[in-house]
Amino acid sequence: MKITPSRLWVVAAGATMLASCGPQLSTTTVPMASHASVSKSDGSLVGNIYSQVNSFRASNGRSELKRHAGLDRMAQQHCEFMRQNRGKFGKSNLTHYGFEERAMAAQRMMKMSNVGENIGTCSGSAGNSAAVLVNAWKNSSGHMKNMKGSWNATGIGAVVDSDGTVFATQIFASEDHSHMSLTNRMRAF
Repeated sequence: MKITPSRLWVVAAGATMLASCGPQLSTTTVPMASHASVSKSDGSLVGNIYSQVNSFRASNGRSELKRHAGLDRMAQQHCEFMRQNRGKFGKSNLTHYGFEERAMAAQRMMKMSNVGENIGTCSGSAGNSAAVLVNAWKNSSGHMKNMKGSWNATGIGAVVDSDGTVFATQIFASEDHSHMSLTNRMRAF
């Protein structure tokens, strides 16, 4: 068969149509946010919590946690959930409800090998909320264990309700891109 310019154009158009009908690939890895220093905060409540937890970690010989955008979104969503469901979880208004799903999502979609979570609430402390929350976590053995853990990534969320009540969530995780992390995650099933 002789190839003419018109036949070549038809073949090229057909190949383009087939290629455009294929599945669109997208990545599920969420990049880590870049924050330069343990001692610096952006001045926000979340930034102050991040800075204070990293300072606490440094004073205990632990490395700085890097902010992860996907974990930040999960933490923020959980804070919103707690605010919207105030009064349904007892006097503290706190719950780890949904933690298993957050942990599985972090493991599957963000390549995390371990996940932990601190939650807290406070009110009436105005601009001092970060210090109140972090100090409460320091005085709780389970929360302190999470703050001192061998993590390398974190996500933080905070919501201030109309009456000034603050809800905070910090997710701790270990980001692992090794080929064994997928093998280890699959063994969990």
